[in-house]
Amino acid sequence: MKIPTTWKNNMCFLLLGSALLFSCKKILDPEIVELPTAANAITTSADVEKGVAAAYSYLRAAVPDKVFLMGDVRADVFSSYSQSSNVRTETAIATNTATALLNNGGGNWKQFYTVIAQCNLLLEKIPEIANYDPSLRRKHIGEASFVRALTYFYLVRFWGDVPVNLKSVNIENLPRTPQADVFKQIISDLDVAIADLELQYGDGDKAVRATRGAAWAIKAHVLGWLQNYAGCEKLCDSVITQGPYSLVTDTMNLISIFIGKSNEGIFELNFDANAREVQKNRVYNRTLGRPWYTDQSDGGGGTDRFILSPTREQLNNMFPPSARDARLFTWFDRATCLQGVYEDRIFLGKYKTLRLKGDTASQNINESNIIITRLADIMLLRAEALASPAVGRAGEAAVLLNKVRQRAFTTPYTGGGNLADTILLERRKELIGEGQYFFDLVRTRKLDKDSKITAADWYQKGAWLLPIDQGIIAKSNFVITQNEYWK
Repeated sequence: MKIPTTWKNNMCFLLLGSALLFSCKKILDPEIVELPTAANAITTSADVEKGVAAAYSYLRAAVPDKVFLMGDVRADVFSSYSQSSNVRTETAIATNTATALLNNGGGNWKQFYTVIAQCNLLLEKIPEIANYDPSLRRKHIGEASFVRALTYFYLVRFWGDVPVNLKSVNIENLPRTPQADVFKQIISDLDVAIADLELQYGDGDKAVRATRGAAWAIKAHVLGWLQNYAGCEKLCDSVITQGPYSLVTDTMNLISIFIGKSNEGIFELNFDANAREVQKNRVYNRTLGRPWYTDQSDGGGGTDRFILSPTREQLNNMFPPSARDARLFTWFDRATCLQGVYEDRIFLGKYKTLRLKGDTASQNINESNIIITRLADIMLLRAEALASPAVGRAGEAAVLLNKVRQRAFTTPYTGGGNLADTILLERRKELIGEGQYFFDLVRTRKLDKDSKITAADWYQKGAWLLPIDQGIIAKSNFVITQNEYWK
């Protein structure tokens, strides 16, 4: 893979300044964003601050669509209301066919490497800067390391073996690196972030910039993915007991989690019209219809019959009609529903925080934050680890599970059944629409239990990995090779 060179010098400071507010259209346009900010623009700590802002901006451009489509839709959690008419192109993602995945961006990792190139540039330039406040230097190193680690974590979970590049400029074709070595780099970067970052910074940066707690949380997910549940449990415990986080207790106002910067938020991608951080995004406009979106600019976002949502059967699986669970009425919105098919679909309402007088022509109107991880996620991840045979503390797992269930006023778990499956279902109910569930199914080796990928294909044959776009393979002069399942 060829890692692109830096931008021309005369564009440097203009783009860096724009990146600070995340307001430069080019930075948010995936067809234009290919390169990190120019190296010679970073000569002071103030320049680094702008460069870090650009890294977050690149991350915000890369993650939401990809993670929602490949983390929720691929897990067969969302689909069009009909499988024969008014069907969204994304519905086919759940069939796990190459055409469906590639047509929805599942083969293209370019944006993730843009994030990595920016982080590499920062980590190269920071040691060269004099007159740098030591605490600010550590923070910047920690943030760049965290963002690079998180980006590689997405890459390796999507595609498995991926090229590892630690240089801002690299003109060599890089082959795919074995997953084990990619994970070593991820853990190394997260350990730097844990050492260099504080548990919290100012309220304005709450949850939207990396902290030690965020690094603990992502490393816990990494170790869980690697089946190191003992290490995963300890890191989750650090987040829960040492971090400044608490569950949102106003059950009727759980939407505040997605407005952003709640006490529950650990790390999230910020969207705020006042900071000019609003952009068109498939998470938002593909799960909402009228009255939130009233135009046709995305091919159906303003038409209720085009929304992506769980089927009634899927909802009843999560929230049985006879059971009480406040999340059915807080995560989902019954106020407006499919005309004439009320019993079939209701809207996912997590992302309906809209900018007043928004630009409906482009649908750049949603201000809901994209949650990467929050306290409920880490509590349930710790419960999963505690319940695993490697840790074997099922009683403590049940306590954590019930704390999350108690917030939703649902029936406590008192034993019986399969505790691991109960926790997995709880994660589906709690985190639906947050891009977690497909990763959960792979991590727990239960992909065949709750997706359209068959038991014969899902793990050993590599059906859980995404195909790699043929253009990427050809551009690398075939140094990059296709995932075995998709050959």
